[in-house]
Amino acid sequence: MEDFLTNYGIVLTYILLGAAAILAVGFPLKQLISNPKKAKEIGMALGGLFVIYIIATLLATDEVTEHYIKFGVTETISKQVGTGLFLFYILGAGAILSVIYSEVSKKIK
Repeated sequence: MEDFLTNYGIVLTYILLGAAAILAVGFPLKQLISNPKKAKEIGMALGGLFVIYIIATLLATDEVTEHYIKFGVTETISKQVGTGLFLFYILGAGAILSVIYSEVSKKIK
């Protein structure tokens, strides 16, 4: 009986997770189709993020030292980790600068 309930619960969880994923993708797509101006703005924002990703990828190196080779780190993994770190730095600096700009512009007005 216990195995039946556990298996039933896992199957139910997968079904609900699938439904939530479909709804999480479906509703924003419906809104984008009904409001094309927002779709253009979102496309520009995604394009900007893609440009930042390209910049981060170009800045990252694929250098692997002997210390990291012991842990199975390859050049590809090193490049991906470097890209992630540069993305974090760039986006974090952008967030901090936007907060500072917002506060300073409030004080000036």
